Amino acid sequence: MVLAVKPPAAGKSRLRGALAGVPHEALALALALDTATAALASPEVAEVVAVTGDAGAAAALTALGVRTVPEPAGGGLNPAFARGAAAAAGRPIAALQADLPALDQRELTEALRAAGTLRRYAADSPGTGTVLLTAPPGVPLDPRFGPGSAAAHAASGAVPLDGRWPTLRRDVDTAADLAAAAALGLGPHTARLVGYGAGMQGTVATYDPDSRSGTVLLDDGSQLSYPAAAFDASGLRLLRLGQRVSIEQDPSGVVTRLTIPTMP
Repeated sequence: MVLAVKPPAAGKSRLRGALAGVPHEALALALALDTATAALASPEVAEVVAVTGDAGAAAALTALGVRTVPEPAGGGLNPAFARGAAAAAGRPIAALQADLPALDQRELTEALRAAGTLRRYAADSPGTGTVLLTAPPGVPLDPRFGPGSAAAHAASGAVPLDGRWPTLRRDVDTAADLAAAAALGLGPHTARLVGYGAGMQGTVATYDPDSRSGTVLLDDGSQLSYPAAAFDASGLRLLRLGQRVSIEQDPSGVVTRLTIPTMP
């Protein structure tokens, strides 16, 4: 599986300002990290290769277990996918857009299995772009991503994939796209940023009075750690297990304050 990840500060320009108070580069990187996380979870994916020219993005992706290779000179989405395909030569290749924060690995797995031994593509939700392009061993990937890429891939001989797969087809280019992805359920990296400063709540799962730190169980079932500084900023003298709290985070996802929710 190949991802092409632009430098987060420069990519996804139409998404700039979508989340008030969240740096654009943090949001752009979160989209790629959630896409990579879903790809790594698919049993059909032996390895995820990310092509990027950004050192910070490379470090974050490597920490997830992604293999990174440098962006080719001159940049460009299709040259990046071609370089990633060359790095994974000898195996089935799949090029995946890196802006799929709601991607469910089960949908990705179904799409990859449906691709079989043909060069195939999956269009995005509007039907004009491409979110996934596959090629079996020995068949050139021949990526033609960009405006009108679904038609371009069809014209190049790729066969369309017809599954519904709403989380696979929901790429994010605008604030409206992000809202649509959120309705499907975001991955953890993007969800933390969307929750930043937005009154996210949870239940105290653990609290250590000696270290003044612990964990909060979020409403989606995931756990979030809070440091002593977040407890100190709460103004509370203690936290009880099972206590309902509002959570404030900085743009990187670190909990900065816990408060008791007030009734409207």
